[in-house]
Amino acid sequence: MDRKTLTGFILIGAILLLWPSYLELISPSEKDEKDVIVPDNSLVEKYSAPTTNSSSKIALDDPVVEEQVFTVKGKNYFAEVSSAGGGSIVSFALTKHLKKTEKALNLIDAYNSNNLIVSFVNQSGEVISLDKNWKLVSGGSADLSETSPTATFLFATEHLGKPVTKELVFGFDSYEIGVSTSLRELKDISLDERYTLSWIGGLPEHEGSQDAMFMEGLISQAGSIESFRVGAAGIFGSSSTNNIDSEEKKYVGQADFAGYRTKYFGLFFVPQKSDLVEIIKYPTPLRAGVDVNITQDINLEKNKLYLGPLDYSSVESLSVGLEKKILGWQWLSSVSWLVYSIMVMLYGFIPNYGVVVVLFAVLIKLVTYPLMAKQLRSSKKMQEISPLMNQIKIKYKNNPTLQQQKMAALFQENKINPLAGCLPLLIQMPVLMSVFMVFRNTIAFRGESFFLWINDLSAADTLFFVGEIPVNILPFLMSFSMYYTMKLSSATQPAGGDPAQEATQQMMKYMFPGMMFFLFYAFPSGLNLYYLCFNIMQILQQKIINNEAPNSPLVGG
Repeated sequence: MDRKTLTGFILIGAILLLWPSYLELISPSEKDEKDVIVPDNSLVEKYSAPTTNSSSKIALDDPVVEEQVFTVKGKNYFAEVSSAGGGSIVSFALTKHLKKTEKALNLIDAYNSNNLIVSFVNQSGEVISLDKNWKLVSGGSADLSETSPTATFLFATEHLGKPVTKELVFGFDSYEIGVSTSLRELKDISLDERYTLSWIGGLPEHEGSQDAMFMEGLISQAGSIESFRVGAAGIFGSSSTNNIDSEEKKYVGQADFAGYRTKYFGLFFVPQKSDLVEIIKYPTPLRAGVDVNITQDINLEKNKLYLGPLDYSSVESLSVGLEKKILGWQWLSSVSWLVYSIMVMLYGFIPNYGVVVVLFAVLIKLVTYPLMAKQLRSSKKMQEISPLMNQIKIKYKNNPTLQQQKMAALFQENKINPLAGCLPLLIQMPVLMSVFMVFRNTIAFRGESFFLWINDLSAADTLFFVGEIPVNILPFLMSFSMYYTMKLSSATQPAGGDPAQEATQQMMKYMFPGMMFFLFYAFPSGLNLYYLCFNIMQILQQKIINNEAPNSPLVGG
């Protein structure tokens, strides 16, 4: 691999690792003790106002209604729904995208089990949280299938003798949950004829330090997606709840979607028509806490909740543009989608993503071979005339203008375009960056093994530990392959070149592989496997170019 391509790879890795720290530097979060949000399982400072006596069977001043829990089994999840709060999801265990050590992966824990809470503001300006005395009106536990694809739960309560209902609809082959609330009877006692649907507590973190770079609140308005960073990732990708500030952001107007994501999982509301969205982040003893509040007109009852993996096809089915964020940078979304689609297609023929990674590296190399060959030949020619260039620099060092003229004449006589090596790289960079982003973001690799010790392509290929230090094999092989490609690229350089340039090249030969080893050491094994295979083929191509006879003798003046 030539120096320009290596530089591109290093810039990609450096940007991804240092971006969160850079954002914190240029836009630090303000932290004030009075703004700290206490981690709790209930809405912050949202309590019901005193109610009058009512003959209703389900009134907020009645004795507490006993909680009931119902189950829903879908194609790729097993959910438990509680009557508390009018249908809070107290368990949502995924049965797909699991690692070898996981029997199920639950998106609900102690910090977010009190979710889908409905509230409104009364005439006195008090926030009334309708989180008590709900009971099931219709529906029940269900084992879904293609012939019985939906399960509907209707819960009801009352406030001041007026009925309130909430309906949840689960699908067999979908992570979308329909959430319909009816507070129309409360319109006369509501201050602004609006209500708020809230998800409290965010999501558990399942990927360790990898989650820190991806945790963010996301909201889309008029097709423009804005990110609200939650994770506190440093240079080494580590995260601590001590580094998470308490902060709140409000977004006025219609939202296409609003929610929160970790690396591979997310929860997103798709409101019918929102007036206000609030995203609140805060630390809890174990992880980041995030609340998402959707406020809309009391007459608008229907909303959707996506709760599940950030699988491209599943997210795309929401039809709100969230998939543009799943595969990395939005401005590269089209190229990233093509890269992802090719990998999925290959997986359809060969159901092993490790083999798919290898084949994809071969495919990319074959497609870019002509461009890389042109770049390598240009670099080889530049090395061949390096002694002549050095002579011109020395001879005309006191006359920069004449020096440039002589250099231009030298390039023309030897039919060399100094920019010829840059253009292929510029064309390849979007592809290389998209490959990097797809391999870093896609959940398709989670839990997918290759062979021997590579049992999870979404995680580092740790073979064993020395104390608490993991020993990962692929970063060593990938870095060595980079070193060897650089050694080959300088093998044809004749003697008599610029000593300073030669010293720099010798330093780069060791520095670049070392930097890439450091940057990629904790990266997913699928990414390191791809670059290892790409480098091996680059070595073969470099050998072919190095063995080509010069087209013409060197000339100079």
